[in-house]
Amino acid sequence: MRGGRTCGLAMAALVLSATLAGCGSRDGGDKAPAAGHRPAILNDVSTADVLDAITKAKLPAVNARDATAATCPEAGCAEARATDTVMILKFASTGRAELYASAMPAMMQVEDIVLVFDKTVNDAQKAAYGRVVMNAIAGR
Repeated sequence: MRGGRTCGLAMAALVLSATLAGCGSRDGGDKAPAAGHRPAILNDVSTADVLDAITKAKLPAVNARDATAATCPEAGCAEARATDTVMILKFASTGRAELYASAMPAMMQVEDIVLVFDKTVNDAQKAAYGRVVMNAIAGR
């Protein structure tokens, strides 16, 4: 029985080795991506565009200000705008937005945009903000 077990382990190790070898890069793996092979931009909606859409929808957004320098170095965002009721953050990717959003209470994520709400914003208003962001991204 021991010989069969050893043979089975050896076979498993061989399959694993072949699988891992297939995952390796054949070109060294340390080269930068060639021009034209960069990730596509998800959307071109800026925090200013989102704020403009929020204002047009008559949702609360008073005392709007650029918060990029104060917020983005720590948050990892590309740009940020703050108001008394909502902070709008734009990230380089949806993944980065998800990482930030997962650590924030009272937030909503739509693609690469994260909205962080003041505690005075109710659930109905949060849903309305979310619809406005989705429409802004869709170009409506």
